Amino acid sequence: MSLTWRDGIFIAAVIVGMLSLMGGVRYFAGRYNIGPETQRKLVHVATGTAALFFPLLFSNALPVFLLIGAAVILMLALRSPMLASVGGVLHEVKRESWGEIYLALAIAFTFFRGLGEPILYVLPLLVITLSDTASALVGTEYGKRRFAVEDGSKSFEGVAAFFVVTWLVALVTLLLLTDAPRLNVVVLSFLVAAFCALVEADSWRGLDNLFVPIGAHLLLQQYLASSSAELVVVAVGFLLFLGLMLLVAEALHLPQRAARGYAILLFLMISLMAPHNAALTALVIVGQVWARARRPGTSQRPELDLLAVAAVVALFWLIAGELAGRSVLALFNLTFAAVALGFAALATRGWWRLVLLPLGAAIAGLFTWISALNTPWHPPWFDADWPWLVAALAVPAGLAMLRPEWFTTRRSAKLFAVAMLVPLVFYFRGMFL
Repeated sequence: MSLTWRDGIFIAAVIVGMLSLMGGVRYFAGRYNIGPETQRKLVHVATGTAALFFPLLFSNALPVFLLIGAAVILMLALRSPMLASVGGVLHEVKRESWGEIYLALAIAFTFFRGLGEPILYVLPLLVITLSDTASALVGTEYGKRRFAVEDGSKSFEGVAAFFVVTWLVALVTLLLLTDAPRLNVVVLSFLVAAFCALVEADSWRGLDNLFVPIGAHLLLQQYLASSSAELVVVAVGFLLFLGLMLLVAEALHLPQRAARGYAILLFLMISLMAPHNAALTALVIVGQVWARARRPGTSQRPELDLLAVAAVVALFWLIAGELAGRSVLALFNLTFAAVALGFAALATRGWWRLVLLPLGAAIAGLFTWISALNTPWHPPWFDADWPWLVAALAVPAGLAMLRPEWFTTRRSAKLFAVAMLVPLVFYFRGMFL
């Protein structure tokens, strides 16, 4: 990756253009009494549309990374009271949202992984730009049947609009940018539309701006070359898996929204990797339910917290593997194995903690079995480092057992942060030593 003077000029032009746009929207909003949500959507559409031209402006990912980094810093600065006159165009909506930052990160992700494959970049951005806007407009003007989400409510009419627009956008884009047979285009468009509409319906605090384009990108990457029969099987399998998760949710006393989110996360993991590589993630979900029942934290939405953190950590390891040029499945699985044991440690008290030894051995055995299945295609990052592997599992469990009060707040984020310490040591040692 390289950077030229031409790239620098384009980066500066995009930043200046973004500031000018926000200033212009803010000016006309004050003059014509445009509401905060409409202001936000105008900037959202303009940002997504401008990003569609990045492949024409930049030949590699480095200038895009620099641009996105500068944009994120700028948007964080606009949240300060000193810059509220301009930043209000993004932040005056009543609900708390980080959507503009999530969108910037999604643009960087899809651009980096979509180089050489325009469909992998263009379609996800069109979905989050056009479908999200259509959903907001329809939901605001015509939404009658509403359902609660974490930061307010959404309408079934808005979700339906999101699905229809996504399906149409996917149909047109796939026909124009790929050579896929028409039946494949129809089925794949349906799969992308259903998947993205479900993600959008259950997202909160602007996370749809991150998860919708990335989810669409990963689905396209995995199934673009599949036959129509395979796509039908995948679509039916997804619906059946979703139904199964909703049934399991009742047994585990999970909110329906969290169950749908877990189904989406596990479905993506199974699709992109293999079923056995989703086993430890499923174990983390069970561990969280167990810990929530035995030692509740202060979070009002522990299931959604886990969903968001687990998805971000999975994306982190995906990007880390891309940057390393080799698979990091072993490190991904080690992280989730450590978190599962950490949740178990939080769930046990007194003499019940004796079960952590056999449970830890069982989780270690499951991790070893999964690693053995992966080894022929995904060489491990470690060989005879079993003391380190034991430490990777023991550190989160030990902290959770000795200092459970540390995990009363932001439990999932803290457990994952601790669980990633040893895998990150393996990663950087493999990268630089």
